[in-house]
Amino acid sequence: MIYKCDFLRAGHRHIADSTNLKQTIFGLVKMAAATSGTDMGSLFLLQSDKVLHPYILLNLPKTYLEGCSTVPVGTQCCGRAVLHKIPWIVEDMWSDPLFIDCRAAAKNSGIRAGFSIPVINDFGECLGSLAAHFREVHRPGQETLETMQMMGNLLAYALTKSTQVIAEREA
Repeated sequence: MIYKCDFLRAGHRHIADSTNLKQTIFGLVKMAAATSGTDMGSLFLLQSDKVLHPYILLNLPKTYLEGCSTVPVGTQCCGRAVLHKIPWIVEDMWSDPLFIDCRAAAKNSGIRAGFSIPVINDFGECLGSLAAHFREVHRPGQETLETMQMMGNLLAYALTKSTQVIAEREA
């Protein structure tokens, strides 16, 4: 528990001292993906149209984004994480019946699995979703989910701190 508190405290300090918040947010998404065991990740932000739009994309193939560039709340992995405010795991995008809308994009791009964490601010509002994507069937362990949730907490703090990012989200 002490490690988690120290990690979050250090993360908050890093964000507070940042002179380039978008670059800091990109770094957090990259770190989240790496700690999940992949080089592919994303941060989608919830806009007023109740649709998640990409904000940070890390190594996602163009063919995947062509079929999955925006995600309505309640659909796909990211949209379900946002709707239910819980982590959402899709172990196999090629066969999961709830991933039907983006299945072709997943197959065409070679992305096989993913999981999303809702990014929730201190007021309980969901700002978006943080995701990790994999080229093979994959199910994250509990420790990975907990680490991603800590990263989501840091991202919520960073997004809340940045009026520029919030303005872009509402645009």
